[in-house]
Amino acid sequence: MPPITNWRRESRSPTLAYRNTETGARAVLHRAPDSYRYKWRGAILVDGYPVWSRGYETKDATSFRDELRERPAPDLNCPECPNDDVRVGEKAADGAKIQRWYDCPDCGYEAPSRIIYGSER
Repeated sequence: MPPITNWRRESRSPTLAYRNTETGARAVLHRAPDSYRYKWRGAILVDGYPVWSRGYETKDATSFRDELRERPAPDLNCPECPNDDVRVGEKAADGAKIQRWYDCPDCGYEAPSRIIYGSER
């Protein structure tokens, strides 16, 4: 199998983790909690903000690597203006859960991630 452009593997077991050599983004395929529909979850994170995620029934590393091939340099850009310098932060979502947010300092656009994490506090 050919190497994945701009992605370097950081770990293989129990999670499959990659780091982007250009942007510093992380990609992780990990075991999801039992309450999730799919047993495995793949995600690409830029500055801790999820820009892509998908559930898998099994630890399907081939499909996950194919997704990384399609995204050689993931980054966070504002969808409303040409600014690529967005800020990432956290806001409380529901009880002990945290939702990641990002906002654009130029136009004021802000958006939440669709993924909500349990608090580690």
